[in-house]
Amino acid sequence: MTIGPEIHPQRARPLPFIVAWVVMLLLGGVSLWTAFLGIGMSSVVAEFSIAAVQTAALFIVFMRLKGAPSLKWVFAVSGFFWLSFLFGLSMTDYADRQGWPPLYAPDGPSFQAHRSAQEHVNAGR
Repeated sequence: MTIGPEIHPQRARPLPFIVAWVVMLLLGGVSLWTAFLGIGMSSVVAEFSIAAVQTAALFIVFMRLKGAPSLKWVFAVSGFFWLSFLFGLSMTDYADRQGWPPLYAPDGPSFQAHRSAQEHVNAGR
């Protein structure tokens, strides 16, 4: 007994999976790039947006959501609902932190504290 559509190896095409893999790699690279841009709060919004696009691509390719609506659409929509709920909880955590977003200032007190701690460690050697 099988649940859902069967995949026949003779008819399965690898192209959608290769495209999904390349899209995941590209979006992962964009995610890594935006992490080091230093764009403040926009970085978090960009990261969550990239994660949502990656999730949508995985849902479409691996859950086979193309086609007529069925019960799997209900599970996909509920998955997006819970994903947005968890993103919202994460964003409230970030928004409530004091001194967030951390700003990189080479002359600031936190940078000076880091520099003096590093000099202390190097002096002990």
